[in-house]
Amino acid sequence: MPRVLVVDDEQSVLLAIGKVLSKHGYETITLSDTANLQEHVERANLLIMDIRLTRGNGVELVEELRAKGYNLPVVFITAYTDPDMIIRASRLGAVDVLKKPFGADDLLRAVKTSLFKALSVKTLLLEPRSVVFASKEMFEVIKQAGVASGCDMNALITGETGTGKEVIARLIHANSKRKDAPFVALNCSAIPKDLFEAELFGHAKGAFTGASFDKKGKVEQAQGGTLFLDEVGELPYGKQAKLLRFIEEKTFYPLGSSKEVHADVRIVCATNRNIGELIQKQEFREDLYYRISQIHMHIPPLRERKEDIPPLMEHFVGLANRELGTSISGIAQSAIELAMGYHWPGNVRELKNAVFRACMKRRYGNLEEEDLELLRRPKGREPLEKLVLHMLEGISEEDMKDLLPKLELTVIKVLLERYEGNKSKVAQLLGISRNTLSFKLKEGREEPSQ
Repeated sequence: MPRVLVVDDEQSVLLAIGKVLSKHGYETITLSDTANLQEHVERANLLIMDIRLTRGNGVELVEELRAKGYNLPVVFITAYTDPDMIIRASRLGAVDVLKKPFGADDLLRAVKTSLFKALSVKTLLLEPRSVVFASKEMFEVIKQAGVASGCDMNALITGETGTGKEVIARLIHANSKRKDAPFVALNCSAIPKDLFEAELFGHAKGAFTGASFDKKGKVEQAQGGTLFLDEVGELPYGKQAKLLRFIEEKTFYPLGSSKEVHADVRIVCATNRNIGELIQKQEFREDLYYRISQIHMHIPPLRERKEDIPPLMEHFVGLANRELGTSISGIAQSAIELAMGYHWPGNVRELKNAVFRACMKRRYGNLEEEDLELLRRPKGREPLEKLVLHMLEGISEEDMKDLLPKLELTVIKVLLERYEGNKSKVAQLLGISRNTLSFKLKEGREEPSQ
């Protein structure tokens, strides 16, 4: 019978975890302090460790155990969203990091995975507070970044413009074995097609008109470090074969030179484009996609992780005070609610710009709702009507017959997700009974008659 050691200073957490694991056949040892930790570790097959303890730090305790040669698998649990510790835990060899409160299914999945997975032991250095978040979605992204920083595989980061793809790329580099070497960024969409090869691989003197001296490209500048190719979906199709060759062989020829150059570079790419669609249109090489996406991370848009808005606003207010010389002391709740209700098409970048503008307008005191005047929601129902009319364009009368029930079902599902499955709350919002809501969901799951 597998023996699981659980360390947490909350008795309620220990009891809950112990109950779930015992029910599923695991022998459980629970500790509310770490006085005799090493003694119990010697008899355990798995360690579940709280990151933040009243007396001590769970990650530091596991680091000490690793240094003494104890390499048992670890699952960390935490109620906090400190990116330093989450990545530190991931890099330390944790199979998973669970955010409290977590369900029994999440716990059992992590336990089962950890008991069959070999772990590697690594260390971590991270600049503090490099990422600000509170959502489960970003919690998962940070965990993936920790895994990516612990290996040398090429990584692809996808997400809409302004979600923070370069921030995650820099986070990966800062925690990797290449952290002391350069991080070199190249925006593929900003380089003219004819100059891209020279920009990436450099050129020899006389390679083209105006090339009066040898010049190193971004690849050579990143020697030993990380090359970040932003908006890689904009990479000219005709140039992709040369990037593919470099990734496979780690060698290249500068433009106009016959001298082969070797470069030890880790590739991290980012794009807001749908690479799958580009491949179908023959605008992106499928073999290149597989090389750059050995690790794939997707950053959700800000509208899908609105829990991140309040801490991000506070963070940007602090930045504005330091960079702009303002003296903003807080944010009014009405301003936060206004921001939470906004769609944020420009994502985190747009939020930062909006907060900076508001700080410049207010200068000191609390940010108020009126300071975010550009974020005011339009009055009346006209924008919603326009959205529906746009959606109906091109839809045939035949298809419109089934549109209303499908649209209603979609609204119900979105609200259920937003309110974490609370059917009573959703039924109240829609003005229907809970039984009617359940019937509509059941009806929507039924297969259409043939």
